[in-house]
Formats: sequence, C-alpha cells, structure tokens
Amino acid sequence: MRSLRLKLLLAFLTVALVTVVVLGWLVSRATSGAFGDYLAGRATGDLGAMSRMMDQMMGQGSGGAMLDQMLGPAERSYLQSVHSALWVAGCIAAVAAVVLSVLLARQITAPTRALTIATRQLAAGDYKQRVPVRSDDEVGELATAFNALAEALAHQQTLRRQMAADIAHELRTPLAVIQANLEALLDGIRPLSSAAIADIHQETQLLARLIADLRDLSLAEAGQLPLHREPTDVAELVRLSGGRFTSQAADKGIQLVVESEEGLPHVNVDPDRFTKVLGNLLDNALRHTPSGGIVTIRVEGGPQPDTVQVTVRDTGKGIAPEHMPNIFDRFYRADQARSRAAGGSGIGLAVVKQIVEAHGGRVWGESVPRQGTCFGLVFPVDRPATNGRVAAAVASTAATR
Repeated sequence: MRSLRLKLLLAFLTVALVTVVVLGWLVSRATSGAFGDYLAGRATGDLGAMSRMMDQMMGQGSGGAMLDQMLGPAERSYLQSVHSALWVAGCIAAVAAVVLSVLLARQITAPTRALTIATRQLAAGDYKQRVPVRSDDEVGELATAFNALAEALAHQQTLRRQMAADIAHELRTPLAVIQANLEALLDGIRPLSSAAIADIHQETQLLARLIADLRDLSLAEAGQLPLHREPTDVAELVRLSGGRFTSQAADKGIQLVVESEEGLPHVNVDPDRFTKVLGNLLDNALRHTPSGGIVTIRVEGGPQPDTVQVTVRDTGKGIAPEHMPNIFDRFYRADQARSRAAGGSGIGLAVVKQIVEAHGGRVWGESVPRQGTCFGLVFPVDRPATNGRVAAAVASTAATR
C-alpha cells in the first residue's frame, strides 16, 4: 500500500475491531461466570460453598453443562440480551471508529498531499510555491520549513540571475575597451605607441583580476578554497602591504599610516590570501579617500582572547546607513552611478569576506557619512587547517563600494 491515508485508516480500524472483539469476549465470560455464581448461591443459600463447588466442577470440565441445567428461560433471555447489547455497542463503536478514522486520516494526509504537490512544482522551477500552515504540530513545522526553503531557493535564484548579468557586464566593459583600442590601431585612427599598448595592457590586467576574483569567490562559496596556512607575523605582512601602496597614496596626496602593537602572537593564516585581503581593503580605501585624507592600518589584539584584529580606516565620504547592510553583497556599489573604473569591479569586499571566513575569522564594517569608513578583520591566533582546505561559510558576499 502506497497511500498513507489508507494505511492510517486500516490501522485505526484494526485497533478498533480488535478492541471490540476482545472487550466483548472478556465481558461475556465475566457476565456468564458471575451470573452462574449468583444462581448457584441462590439455590443453596451458601454462596461461598457453592462457589467453591462450581470452581471444582468447572476445573473438571463439567461446569458449563451444570450451568446450562441451572439456567431457566428468564435467565437465558437475560444473558442473551446482555450479549446482544454488547455486540450492538461494539458495532456502534466500530462505525464510530471508521468515521473518526476517515476524518483523522484526511486531516493528517491533506497537508502532506499539499506539500507533495508543492514540492513537485518547486522541483519543476516554480519558486513561488507556498503551502498554508494550519497547525503548530510536526506537520505545521514541516510546512514552515518548506516555505522557508522555497523562499531561500527563490532568493538564490534571483541572486544567480543577477550575478550572471553582473558578470556579463563586468567582462563586457574591459573587452569592449580592448576591442575599441585594437580596431583604432588597425584602422590607423590611433597610432601604434607605448601609450596605446599600455592602455590595452591595463584593461587586460583588470580583466585578469576580475576573473581571478570570481574564481576565488566560487571556490570559497563551495568550501573548496585552498589555504596554505602557516604561523605568520601579521604585523610584518601589514607593513609590507602598506609599503606597496605608499607610492599610490603619495600620487593621490593621501597619507598612509601603519600602526602595530608590540608582541602580538603569530596567526595561522595563508600569507598570500592574507596579503590579497589587505590589498583589496587598501585599494578600496585609497580609491574613496580624497586628496589630503588619511588611510590608517592598525594591527592589535582582538576583542576576544587569542585573536588578532586588523583595521583599515579612511577619511573618505563614508557610506550611507541604508547601504551598510548590503556592502557584503557581490557586485554591490553604494553609488550605482559610478563607473567600473571609478567604483571597482564590485567584488573586492566579497573576496575579503570569503577569505577571512575561510580562515575562521570575522569581517565587519562601520561608516559615518562625510567622516570615513572602517573595515575590521578578526583572526583566531591558532586554528589548524584540515587537509589544506577550510570550508567557507556560504553566505551573501560583499562588494566594493
């Protein structure tokens, strides 16, 4: 039987019928025995002696015949009416059990049938399917879980479509620039020069960086981001990363400050991945800090024991409060009017978030409009890796502003 309703119905009926039959048999035996004792006691006037005699006779197998001889028409009619009443009551109970079984089976199976239909439609790609929640029991919890699953799948589907559109847009822009420059060179509109080749080379670098970031994101979200972790002096890595951006900051008239506490413990991180995280944060800060501003990198003990915290703070125009919940969404820009060249590829902070969480750390951001923005990273001091890979948290990732 593949029908849950039929299984429940048969189970209820079986229990009811067995109960009626056993109850009727037991009551019938008890009634006949008690009535026989009553008759024997009335005939002799010695209920105790007669009961003992009846017990002995029934133990010898002749009790039934003796009882039949002692019963008159009235007594037999009385017993028959009692037995008939018992069986009628049993039949009524069986009918009531059938009705209740049908109602209960329908009440239990109707929500599951609705869930089955909705699940099939969800599997077919209809992510708008929802089922009503009519109870607080296990079936109601299952319906609630199904609705949450459908909502999550619909959200993920929207994100995937948006991501595909964003990736196509981000890839198309540098390719279009490269194509336009090459066509201009081929047509003689633009003379072949080092400057022209440098422009094309710059676009190819942007394209290569975008593809590498997308690959890191996909690996991190799948929990397959390779990490070659080793005890690392984070303060030294911060100083080296700051040194690589010194000339860029000077060209923009920005003061780059590196601060570090003394005696910080080594952190078990992948140095290359950690350097990439700092590079993305510094590039983001320098791009949004005006001339005359300050970008400060500070390394210190974390808010929890056995942690190290790194903060990158700028004095740019900051991020509006309504955009802060979305800064860790890929391809999100607080200023949608920015071009790709001015606003970044839209996945810099996404890469930061995924790499930090892959190390078992935490990333956060805070901003005050017209005063600046601060991004912080907190890493555990010692958390050994497993087989060189750490599963990254699958969550919505962040984008540069």
